[in-house]
Amino acid sequence: MRLPLFALLTSALATVALPHPALAATVVIWPVDPVIRAGEQTAAMWLENKGAEPVTLQVRTFAWSQARGEDQLDAQEAVVASPPIATVAPGARQLVRIIRRAPEGAPETAYRLLIDELPRPAPRGPDGAVQARLGVQMRYSIPLFTHATATPGTPQLDARIAAGPDGRVLSIRNTGTAHARLTDLRLVTGTREVTVHAGLTGYVLPGATVTFALPGGEAGRVKVTVNGTDRLLDERA
Repeated sequence: MRLPLFALLTSALATVALPHPALAATVVIWPVDPVIRAGEQTAAMWLENKGAEPVTLQVRTFAWSQARGEDQLDAQEAVVASPPIATVAPGARQLVRIIRRAPEGAPETAYRLLIDELPRPAPRGPDGAVQARLGVQMRYSIPLFTHATATPGTPQLDARIAAGPDGRVLSIRNTGTAHARLTDLRLVTGTREVTVHAGLTGYVLPGATVTFALPGGEAGRVKVTVNGTDRLLDERA
């Protein structure tokens, strides 16, 4: 089963951007960047309920890839969450172990953890009938990376700006062996620096190319923070 990440995240559930740690409504999740390193079989993730009512959360793990500039999620069994469903009492926290069940050949493999808040049963009136209730459940999407070698790979990025049907488009390609987490995307001309996108811009997985729309007529070299380090990207013809 292959599902577009966009479709998953724009379902009836509300989608949230994840700060560090993840915080939305009453649930806190940490870490938001779990890793299973070479020689390890598990990573720990905590779910904490800051609210006044119990919350039930489901954790599902999908293989994550990028094809034709779009994120895709695939069903898989190499990495699983235990327990996959947990009810967390008010003020309590729940440990979830992310378990790698088989060795992997690639230096780095990408997954997405989708954590859904399951709806509580609808209340019943004095006559026993189910009462209508409008509820919004939260969905959290957390990247997970597993490593097969003791020395992690490195991303190798280049950039290209071209005209698109709806304006100028920036494409960033990763020919390396590890993911690139992009933040604070900027265009630089001489000493002038224009911020195109502040904060988290997105991820580029190994062997993938992602695209971003560029507003207005700004031009220049692409500067972006890659895995915490500022870099000026080489231009691709």
